[in-house]
Amino acid sequence: MTRRFLWLVALGLVPLLASYAVGPLAYAAVLWNLLIVAAVVCDYLLCLKPEDAVSVAREVGEVLSVAAENAVTLRIRNQTRQPLPMTVRDEPPAVFDFGKEGAAGRQKTKNLAPFETWEYTYHVVPPARGDFVFRDIFLRVTGPLGLVTRQGVIPAEKPVAVYPNLRAVEDYEIMLRRAMLSRQGVRRMRTVGAGREFASLRDYTPDDEYRTIDWKATARRGKVISRTYEQERSQDILLLIDQGRLMRQEIGHTQKLDHVVSAALMLAHVVAEADDRVGLLTFSDDAKAWLPPARGRSAYSGILEALYASRAEPVESDYRSAFRFLAARWRKRSLAVVFTDLADPESSAVLLREIGHLAAKHVVVCVVVSDPLIGERARHVPTTPDSVYEKAVAEEVIAERRRALNLLKKRGVLIVDAEPHELSVELISRYLLVKSRSLL
Repeated sequence: MTRRFLWLVALGLVPLLASYAVGPLAYAAVLWNLLIVAAVVCDYLLCLKPEDAVSVAREVGEVLSVAAENAVTLRIRNQTRQPLPMTVRDEPPAVFDFGKEGAAGRQKTKNLAPFETWEYTYHVVPPARGDFVFRDIFLRVTGPLGLVTRQGVIPAEKPVAVYPNLRAVEDYEIMLRRAMLSRQGVRRMRTVGAGREFASLRDYTPDDEYRTIDWKATARRGKVISRTYEQERSQDILLLIDQGRLMRQEIGHTQKLDHVVSAALMLAHVVAEADDRVGLLTFSDDAKAWLPPARGRSAYSGILEALYASRAEPVESDYRSAFRFLAARWRKRSLAVVFTDLADPESSAVLLREIGHLAAKHVVVCVVVSDPLIGERARHVPTTPDSVYEKAVAEEVIAERRRALNLLKKRGVLIVDAEPHELSVELISRYLLVKSRSLL
């Protein structure tokens, strides 16, 4: 029943109550109520079924981005010759948060003119990666007298996949243009310089390094000859992603694993554009997903598919098992990018012990995500006993982390330690540095 119906019923109570003083008014109250009943019956019969009167279509991408606003559009059409007061409510996955419109954005009320088409958009914010389902669309149509409503359901179930936030890839697309990457020594074509592969012989110039002199060619030609080298066309980059308990910790309501996955995909995209090969190993207490290094967009797509539904598990990460798994399947010297965390001394000690074996074979970059809140607490001037304690704990966490990172550096491991919003940029910069210095 509608608000108009309730007001009419309330109005009928007036003569009913007054009939205690003026008896004949009771007949007026009865007549009034009979008229209301007749009007309700008439309105119900004239009220069209929502499924027959309205067509509804939902537009939402099959792939959504985690922790970002994603648009959902509903298109409603009045298929009748009469005005149609109605309410429509969509049912996104229950775990989704809502965008700037709030939860009210998924439900709208409008009086549709005959044959009018109306659409509105609201936004959802998926809190996690994985597979989800939009449910049916619910409609409520008001009768022409405004006394009753009829409800209906439009079947509209639709599965969606929530991927890591790929908008970062779009935002950094300009970095992947050849003109910019070439300044960092990353091209799809071979570049002459301080690489490892021999390119050609030429006359020695004062700018050449002494070690580039080819003494045999110099003896044969009677003049000083230098070797020129080119960077290897395709180098191998391995993404090793920790999915253990430490990666379940949240920064800004988003798990560390989600921040790491977004940065890893950004790096994989850059690597693919640079014509290098990129592979993936995910692990927790054992190896999870393994993709050998491959070249091109297909390699990036494979990594994306492997990561979009990955989850951090409440188990201790087994670095030894993961690194042995890698050693048994990949022997070529590569850039191994290890995404993990150094949250406690015990886990850090295990990583420090095992990563040395990895660094003996590969160029290793250890990527950790720092929590800006801890830094803020360490810098904060305490004013209460609780804030003194929080500051002391934050300072101890930072000091322990710094000690672990310094030990990693002593073992020849390169470090990327950045807050979430800086992680992708710092990681790509380190990759380009390794390329430009021909460390592989």
